[in-house]
Amino acid sequence: MNNQIQANNSPDLQTIMRLIMADVSMINEGIYTQNFHLIEQGATAINQHPPLSEETRKFIQKTLGDQMPAFGEYDKLVHNHADSIKKAAIQHDMNKVLEQYRIVQQGCVNCHASFRETIVQARSVGN
Repeated sequence: MNNQIQANNSPDLQTIMRLIMADVSMINEGIYTQNFHLIEQGATAINQHPPLSEETRKFIQKTLGDQMPAFGEYDKLVHNHADSIKKAAIQHDMNKVLEQYRIVQQGCVNCHASFRETIVQARSVGN
């Protein structure tokens, strides 16, 4: 499995994570510059990333096994709270933006702490 866009134009997990990192950076910049439009853009982009390729989805399911539902819950948490960030940005409510941003950040960190090493090791064995 490569670290690019798969043959069907769906990205692999690493590519999606890099896209989300750029989106989170955009939100962060918007927070520091109090630019609600930038915050809204970043939050919207998190929820608009393309789906995983079928190959990547199967790889993650096989790698995580019975931990897959927890992986899915982290994904839902990040997406739901990114949507809340967007809504708060539209309302120019920085306190709500910050509250939701902390939840997104913690969700990302918790997911990485729980699964990143396992997925990276499985990927290196599979190559």
